[in-house]
Amino acid sequence: MLSRVLRFVRLPLVLIVIWTIARFAVGLAGTPYAPRGNAMFSVLGLTIICALIYGAMSNRIGNFSWVGTILIGLVLGLWSQIMIFTATLISYLANLNTYFRHWDALNVPEGTVVPMAQAMTTRAGGLLVGPILIIVVALIGRAVFAKLAPSCHDAHDGRAS
Repeated sequence: MLSRVLRFVRLPLVLIVIWTIARFAVGLAGTPYAPRGNAMFSVLGLTIICALIYGAMSNRIGNFSWVGTILIGLVLGLWSQIMIFTATLISYLANLNTYFRHWDALNVPEGTVVPMAQAMTTRAGGLLVGPILIIVVALIGRAVFAKLAPSCHDAHDGRAS
């Protein structure tokens, strides 16, 4: 089932990589984090939207059980946290001023310079907690929005293509 889930969520996995790279680049370009810079490429925001959509489509299009929907949330949540962890690690190792090192992104008081060990500990916690949040979002997507998802049969309306 995991290989089916990975095929099903290929697009969001690629989008999460693109968003991570874009967020990294926007920070490197010197765009101020607030008020708008942070919102441009939110990896967590994208992951939540993808989890809602793919959770909603998990049954009618993916033909997954509820366990499959849980796996969809787990894969999306874990992948986004791996991308965030990796981008933070690269930022520190290369001494780059990216959004992944910003005090607000690391949930510390304003202006705090966060040492690498503390930042990586925070990100490691995200590897554990983040996927759980996204699993819940995928399950909500399925429970609330599944009826809005198209079915594979909707594509065949009798017209020749």
